[in-house]
Amino acid sequence: MNSGYLIMNLAHQLKYQLNQALLQEDLTVQQWALLQQLMLERPLTAVQLANRLDMDKPTVSGIVKRLVEKDFLTKQANPTDQRSQLLNLTTAGQTAAITGQGISNQILDAIIAPLSTEDQQLLNQLLGKLIPTKEQS
Repeated sequence: MNSGYLIMNLAHQLKYQLNQALLQEDLTVQQWALLQQLMLERPLTAVQLANRLDMDKPTVSGIVKRLVEKDFLTKQANPTDQRSQLLNLTTAGQTAAITGQGISNQILDAIIAPLSTEDQQLLNQLLGKLIPTKEQS
């Protein structure tokens, strides 16, 4: 089989399973991705989040609105740009991000379980080679 198809199919399965599990926590994959990005780097503006997550600004704005309503995010004035607001995680948002990470890990562990430990390590090494670093992009 074609590698591109296999990778696309696996990514689809992962996203579907992750979305189904996250929905039980009242989160979507996109909401969790935004929370995860803010766990890595915060505060950020909606435009910065859109760029980092490769989403359009209206999509990010909708996600931000829902996460603020859930009390997962706070907004504050951006001292360097009056047109934007800085977004940050609340304690509840941090908890949701960590919960989502645990769910993601469980799903990935289940998918790669048929591989030996050595094959899992090799898979991680090979995937690491395929993901461009900041210097390469």
